[in-house]
Amino acid sequence: MNIFKRLHLLSVVIIPFQTPDGFLDLHYRKLKPNKVTLNNKVTLSVDNSASPLFYKLKDITSYKAIKIRGKIQIKKPLMSEKDDSYFQLGVVYKGSYRPNFIVRSILPEWLVKILNINKKYGVGYVDFFHVTNSNFDLNKKDTIRDIHLSFKTVASLDKKGEFVLETALRDKEI
Repeated sequence: MNIFKRLHLLSVVIIPFQTPDGFLDLHYRKLKPNKVTLNNKVTLSVDNSASPLFYKLKDITSYKAIKIRGKIQIKKPLMSEKDDSYFQLGVVYKGSYRPNFIVRSILPEWLVKILNINKKYGVGYVDFFHVTNSNFDLNKKDTIRDIHLSFKTVASLDKKGEFVLETALRDKEI
């Protein structure tokens, strides 16, 4: 279950997994798409490489923190946790960057998909929170044009393959 804590009212928003509304199952041209099942929980079957599953919030707003509980069944270990993770949550923050058509043609495909989710707003930051199966600690920053990227390990799998990803978010609208 995903739980977001709202910054101002400290209310809790629970994403209803009973319906697929708000979920956008996108895949890349060159990658085999994930098999996605949405019931009381989200189930992703990944074969070699993941494609993104987005959840589009109804309204742009700020949240204080996020908490996700999950379980991963590993059938084939990753070659390197420096380059990949068993679970990754990306949080997209509103910003002013809105690239033109020419710039979009040279951006990475995943970033174009993010920009296309909501054409009304630009993007300023994307934070990626990783779950690993080892003690590898990813903590790096990067930029693509005027979009700031952050990659951080925030949880590890336990012996049963379960994890709790809990982290504070930026004081910015998502």
